[in-house]
Amino acid sequence: MPTVLNESAPTPVWEGIYEAAEAAKYLKATSHAHVVYPLSSAKLIRWIRNGLGDPALAHVPGRELVIAFPDLISMRVVAALRNSGVSLQAIGTAERWLREVTGQRHPLATEIIWAGQGQVFAEWGDQLVSGSARGQMALDMLREYLIPIHGLTFDKESGSAISWEPSNGIVLQPQVQFGAPCIKGTRIPTRSLAGMVEAGDSVESVAKAYNLTSEIVQAACDWEHHLQSA
Repeated sequence: MPTVLNESAPTPVWEGIYEAAEAAKYLKATSHAHVVYPLSSAKLIRWIRNGLGDPALAHVPGRELVIAFPDLISMRVVAALRNSGVSLQAIGTAERWLREVTGQRHPLATEIIWAGQGQVFAEWGDQLVSGSARGQMALDMLREYLIPIHGLTFDKESGSAISWEPSNGIVLQPQVQFGAPCIKGTRIPTRSLAGMVEAGDSVESVAKAYNLTSEIVQAACDWEHHLQSA
């Protein structure tokens, strides 16, 4: 059985803050999914209402709701699990059990989460367990059928997500540009590059101005276009 962590431990300060509609667009625009989940801001709010995120947000009015980076990642994981055929009931059971045994406010936003066989699995050391069955041990042979949540990078010590790459070369990090989508490895927001191209500058000239490749600038423009149409 996993060791229960101290629930009173201080919560890290995350700088990325997102409105529900904005978060839903990011999730719909991700290319790191075999199917784009038909997520709306209303559905995202319902997920949070049902406790699939920070419990403190469950009763915040929708018009006032803003979520932090760990909640955004939690919603990313929920969408990925739904894409894999896991029911909301199974996700909710796993989320509540994981919060109980780990003490983490955002247990879905960790590297231990896998999907498969219509369940949420967690990996505790060398043991595979079903979070949907509240910690029931699973056969090791199931590992080859598990589906990881792509595009996430985790902190080595805490195991919590620290960055999300929703599209190749585009990354969200809570402490870089307040969590806005940026070119990977830089602090350049995709919105800045796409805005210059929309204003009439060529992709090549923008790339030269920022010492980037034209392919990267085009990727930023494509990402922003996906956001607008999401």
